[in-house]
Amino acid sequence: MFTSATARFASNPIDSTRRHHAVRRQKILVADDNADVRRVMADTLRLAGFDPQGVDDGEAAWHELQRHTYDLLVTDHDMPRLAGLPLIQRLRDAGMSLPVIMVSGYPDMVSMQDHVRLQIAAVLPKPFNLLEFQDTVKFTLLAANVSAVNPKTQINRPLPRLIPPVKNSPPLHNHVLIADDDDVVRGSLAAVLQSEGYEVDEASDGIEAVSRALKHKPDLVLLDLNMPHADGWAAFSQLDQVTPLLPVIIITARPNQYPEAVRVGVDAFMEKPLNIPVLVKAVKRLTNEDEGRHVNRITQRTFVTQLLGSAA
Repeated sequence: MFTSATARFASNPIDSTRRHHAVRRQKILVADDNADVRRVMADTLRLAGFDPQGVDDGEAAWHELQRHTYDLLVTDHDMPRLAGLPLIQRLRDAGMSLPVIMVSGYPDMVSMQDHVRLQIAAVLPKPFNLLEFQDTVKFTLLAANVSAVNPKTQINRPLPRLIPPVKNSPPLHNHVLIADDDDVVRGSLAAVLQSEGYEVDEASDGIEAVSRALKHKPDLVLLDLNMPHADGWAAFSQLDQVTPLLPVIIITARPNQYPEAVRVGVDAFMEKPLNIPVLVKAVKRLTNEDEGRHVNRITQRTFVTQLLGSAA
């Protein structure tokens, strides 16, 4: 595709007399102290054509907004140094009319009074649905743009989806078990995989991960290491004994674990914060691999655990 596109470009050079204006991508600031949640939201926004920037607390968000211009703020509430509501209050006190979406694990904390007083455009609960999140961002920015053109115009109800979701055929082997003790990480990963057509099961500790894997027979396991009762390595050891052909991807914030992943022979390994597009690509590849190729891969002496690209 790139070759033919290059050929077409070469045969139709740009007329230097024409003016070409690059379309400015709308800038969105994401404030959340959970690195995985920030990464999921940023990847979703980037794929939707926005220009996201992430910070890990409210104070950092405030300083970023002092230095640069943004079209939208997406913020958590429960953050160190400066929580979400005080951050929004500080923005309003400073005269900033920047539209704000709050994505929080505590949706009931924002009363209607706060909602109106602080001019919060929307409140989404965690774990959130990525399609709903994407549509909420698009609607909020559209409403803000309409108001900027005509301040008397108000949009008070949701619009239909601006970009209909692509209906892909569900993967043939589409059952994934996510084992992680962080419910926000599980929920965010589940939303990503469900949007790709996967059925998702969840476990919050090592014992539950093994139990659910044996009971529901997933096609792949995403396995965190830092979990209660039995950590990821203990869970993998048990799974490897009873279901040796089950693909497993280790996802972890625990440092210096890749050598151990190579030693025990897991299929793939990724450090947190997660690079969601790379992880989804690995899930698709491993769940579509036929059993014969999987047997060859795990029995060959030359096999080395794939180190999946970490976030830049």
